[in-house]
Amino acid sequence: MANETDLELVAENKLGIQKNKKRIFELEAGVSTTYAELMLLLADIGENRALLDRNFASSFTGNRAIAIDNVDDLFNSRLLMIESLEPNTEVEKNFQTMFSNLVKIDQLENRAKLNDKLSEICSRVQEINPMLQAINTLIAEANEAVVEQADEMISENAEWVDGALSAKMDAATANANKQGVSSNLERLEKLIQKSTVSKEESAKILKRVNEVTKNILDSGEDIAKRREAIQADRERVVANQRRTADMIVKS
Repeated sequence: MANETDLELVAENKLGIQKNKKRIFELEAGVSTTYAELMLLLADIGENRALLDRNFASSFTGNRAIAIDNVDDLFNSRLLMIESLEPNTEVEKNFQTMFSNLVKIDQLENRAKLNDKLSEICSRVQEINPMLQAINTLIAEANEAVVEQADEMISENAEWVDGALSAKMDAATANANKQGVSSNLERLEKLIQKSTVSKEESAKILKRVNEVTKNILDSGEDIAKRREAIQADRERVVANQRRTADMIVKS
C-alpha cells in the first residue's frame, strides 16, 4: 500500500505533468505558426527569384538586345554615309577610306566593350549556380535526416508494439516519473527559448525579404521605363536610316 510520501509525490507528478501538457500545447501552436510563416517566407523568396529572372530577361534579352541593335544600325548608317560620298581627288578618296576605317574601329571597340561587359555578366551569373547547388545539397541532407529518423522510429515502434512500451509502464515508479517530469520540463524550456529565437530570426528575414521585394519591383519599373526610352530611340534610328538611304540615290 502506498505511503503518504508516495501519494504526495504522485500528486506532485500529476500537477507537473498537466503543466507540461499546457506548455506542450502552447509550444505546438508556436512551432506550427513559425513553420507556416517560414514556408510562406520561402514562397516569397521563390517569387522574388522569379521576379529577378523576369527582370534579367527583360533587361538583358530585351532592352539590351534592342539597344545594341540601335547602335549597330547607327554605325552601319555612318558607314553607308561615308560610302555614299563622291570624292574627286586622291586626298578626298584617302579621307573616305581613312574615315571608314575610323568608324569600323569605333564599332570594333564598342563590340569589344560589350564583350567585356558580357564576360563580367557571365561570370556573375555563374557565381549563382554553386550557391543554388549548395542549397540543393542542404535540402538533400535535411531530407536524408528525416528518412533516417523515420527508419529508426519504425524499428522502435515495432518494439513498442511487441511489448517494450508495456514493460516501461510496468517498471514505472513515482521517483522515476518525477525525473521524467523534470526532464520534460527542462527540454520544454529549451524548446520555448529556441522557438522564440526562431520567431525573431524569421521576422528579421521577412523584413529583409520585403525590402528586397520592393527593390526588385522598383528595378522592374526602371527596366520598363528604359524599354520605352530605347524604343523611342529605335524610332529615331529608323528615321536616321531613312535619311541615310536617301543619300544612296540622290535626286
